Amino acid sequence: MRIAIAALLLAAAPAHADRRDSCYAELESRHVGFKKVKKSGIANGVEIVGAIGGVELTGPSPLVIDCSLAVSLDEAGRYIRALGFTKATFSSAYSKRNVRGTNHPSKHSYGLAIDVHTFAGEELGTVRVDRDFEQGLGDGVDCVGRPLTQAGAVLKILQCQLVRSGLFHLVLSPDFDDAHHDHYHLEVKPWRERDDLRSSSPAIH
Repeated sequence: MRIAIAALLLAAAPAHADRRDSCYAELESRHVGFKKVKKSGIANGVEIVGAIGGVELTGPSPLVIDCSLAVSLDEAGRYIRALGFTKATFSSAYSKRNVRGTNHPSKHSYGLAIDVHTFAGEELGTVRVDRDFEQGLGDGVDCVGRPLTQAGAVLKILQCQLVRSGLFHLVLSPDFDDAHHDHYHLEVKPWRERDDLRSSSPAIH
C-alpha cells in the first residue's frame, strides 16, 4: 500500500510542474521579454523587460509579478492599444501587504494584482484615473453609459472591456470604493486555477 501511494504521488508531481512551467512557455510564445525571479509568495515570478502587450508599463520599481498576471496583461494590451494608448503607469504590483482594514494578505502579496493609474498616447495625451474617470456610469446592459468627456469615455470603455474580457478575476475602479479613487486594480487567479486564458464569466468588480 505504501508503495502504491508513493507511486501515485510521484506520478502527480510532474503534472503540477508542467502546469506551472506552461505559464512560462505561454509567455515565451508571446515574445514577452522577461526573466524568472524568486520572490516570497509568488508562485511563478517574472520580471518584465520592455513593453508588455505592446504597452510600455512603468512604475517606481521594475515590474515584478506572477506569470499568470503577465499573460493577462499581454493579452489585454490589444484593448489598451485600440484606444490609442501606448504607455501606462502603475504604483504597485508585487507588494507584501494586507487588504485594507483586514488581516488577509492582498493579492499584491502574491504578484497577482497591479494598480494602474495613467494611460497615455500620442493623440490623447495622458489620461489619469483620478482626474478623468467619471463615476456612476453604465449598467448591466449599457456598460459605458454617457460619459461627458473623451477621456472619461475611453477610460470607461477600457474598464468595460477589461471586465468582460474574462482575463481578470477582479477589475476595481473608483466606482468600487474610495481606496480605488485613483487607479484600476487588475487581479488574476493563479495559473494553476485557470482552466483557460479567458474565463467565461466577467470579472467581479
